[in-house]
Amino acid sequence: MSTQRPAGVRAIVLLCVALAVVSLGYAALIIAGQVPLSAGAWLLGGGLEQRGPLAFVLYSALLLLLALALWSRWRWARRSAVLVAVAGIALAVPAISSAVADSRVFAIAREGGQIIFRVLVVFYLSQEPVKDWFDGR
Repeated sequence: MSTQRPAGVRAIVLLCVALAVVSLGYAALIIAGQVPLSAGAWLLGGGLEQRGPLAFVLYSALLLLLALALWSRWRWARRSAVLVAVAGIALAVPAISSAVADSRVFAIAREGGQIIFRVLVVFYLSQEPVKDWFDGR
């Protein structure tokens, strides 16, 4: 069993941190009145952006905690990351359905890409070598 961190885990951690920074950026811009709430809809999904800048701050905190947990190899981190990815898939369904109904190609590509990426995260984190790495303390 390898103690070296899998490359996919590193990539997921980096993505979580990047999305957390973007989410904090949206929160700051919304508070400053520079962008409307709907500008961050692609990030949160499911209409959660309508809850205001606090939703972006909480999402950022969740992603940073998840990144720290994955990086630190906490046992519950892998399962939590899978749950967050599955929740993101569920929240993307209304957006992609709306995009398909309205024939908005860019929105279809954006939402479809998010769904595909989240499915890849779930698939990767469900592989035996990754499971073993998290359980192998």
